[in-house]
Amino acid sequence: MGTEIIIIAASSVFVFILLVFLFGFVLKYQRKVLSFEREKELMRSKFNQTLLQSQLEIQEQTLQHISNELHDNLGQIASLIKINLHTIPLDDKEKAAEKLADTRELTRNLITDIKSLSVSLGTDHISRTGLAKMLEIEMKRIGKTEQFITHFEQDVDKLVIPDGKAIILYRIVQEVLNNTVKHSDARNIRVKLSGNEKTVNLEISDDGKGFDVADKIKNSEGAGLHNLQKRAALINASLNIDSAIGSGCIVTIKLPV
Repeated sequence: MGTEIIIIAASSVFVFILLVFLFGFVLKYQRKVLSFEREKELMRSKFNQTLLQSQLEIQEQTLQHISNELHDNLGQIASLIKINLHTIPLDDKEKAAEKLADTRELTRNLITDIKSLSVSLGTDHISRTGLAKMLEIEMKRIGKTEQFITHFEQDVDKLVIPDGKAIILYRIVQEVLNNTVKHSDARNIRVKLSGNEKTVNLEISDDGKGFDVADKIKNSEGAGLHNLQKRAALINASLNIDSAIGSGCIVTIKLPV
């Protein structure tokens, strides 16, 4: 009888210890789950904040891009149209006809440039048209200024990019090209797009004056380079800048898809 009591008591203690262990394990597991959820929510919040900041920066640069286009290109053509209209020699039919023909051509150019600007800014159009075609349009737009010789190459095999990534990638390329146009003093600008079902590769190069990348990153002018790399990181892409004074610049982007 005494032995049975001892066995029952020992079994009860064992079961109690087992229950305590299980309770502790479940409690610890729940705490880890809650901690993981908090960390995940914090990471999601940080990502959303970074994405929002990137979107705001892109919007700001887009507005600046519109301002530059209106001032430097569209404004210039509109001014020429105005001058032509004010200087039509009404007493000379032949010269008046020449002036009107020139004004019609300028008007056609203005309409074309406005359409090109609209296309380059339209997010929906980027999704419908595709990255390759949009890059080709962008290079033609730059080439039309006659200040640069542009080259666009594509070697694409089954290139499929989610719309969100394609849009951000296109905006990154636009910013690189904008910086090249404004600062490089280049004559030739080249964009090469290649890839397959796994990877998208983009190379933007110029034969301009180049710059010291390390020195640029150290000072305030390097903020633009950091922003490019941050945006690339948002879509899990790598971005490398290779340049030296007097040797032009090559920007390489690799995006896994």
